[in-house]
Amino acid sequence: RSDESITIDTTILVHFFGKKGKAELTFDDFYRFMDNLQTEVLEIEFLTYSKGMTTISEEDFAKILLRFTNVENISAYMENVRQCIPDEKKQEGITFDEFRSFFQFLNNLEDFAIAMQMYNFASRSIGQDEFARAVYVATGLKLTRHLVNTIFKIFDVDHDEQLSYKEFIGIMKDRLHRGGRGYKSVERASSFRSCLKKELASR
Repeated sequence: RSDESITIDTTILVHFFGKKGKAELTFDDFYRFMDNLQTEVLEIEFLTYSKGMTTISEEDFAKILLRFTNVENISAYMENVRQCIPDEKKQEGITFDEFRSFFQFLNNLEDFAIAMQMYNFASRSIGQDEFARAVYVATGLKLTRHLVNTIFKIFDVDHDEQLSYKEFIGIMKDRLHRGGRGYKSVERASSFRSCLKKELASR
C-alpha cells in the first residue's frame, strides 16, 4: 500500500522492541540473538554433512572451509587431508563444538592476522602450538588439538608441519567476503594490541 503512514510490524521488530515498539534492545540481547542465529545456521550446515552422526569427516570439514573461495585446485587440498591424517585419526571426525569454535575464530580473523604478523616479524616459525596460542591470545578461543591438526593438514602445502599462514589467511578472508561475513565479536581495540604484544613477547 502506498500510504506511508501505514507500518507493518515484522516478527523480528516485535521480538526486539515489543508489540508497541517501545521496548529497549540492549547490545547484550542483540549479541545473544546473533549468536543463537549463527549457531542455528552452522548447525544446519553441520547436519547436512553429518547425516545424523555426532561428527563430520575431516574431508567434509575441508570442503566446507574451501567453499565460497577462489581456490582453483580444491582437490589438492583434499588430497592433503587424505594423505596426512592417519585413518585412526580420521575416525575421530570434527564435532559440532569444534566446528562452531572454528567459525567463531573466523569472526576474529583480523586480530589473528595481527598475531601471525608479529610471529613473522620475530622470525618465528608457526607450528601447531604457536597457532593455537595465537588463536587464544587473539580470540580467547581454545581450539582442540585435533581441530588444529586438521587445519594444519589442510593448509600445510609443504608438508613441513608448519602452517602456510599467509595462504590460510588469504583463503579464509576470501571465504568471508564471498560467503557473507559473520558478526564480529566485541572488540576492545584500545587495549588489544598492547595485550597481544605482552602475551607474545612472554612466550
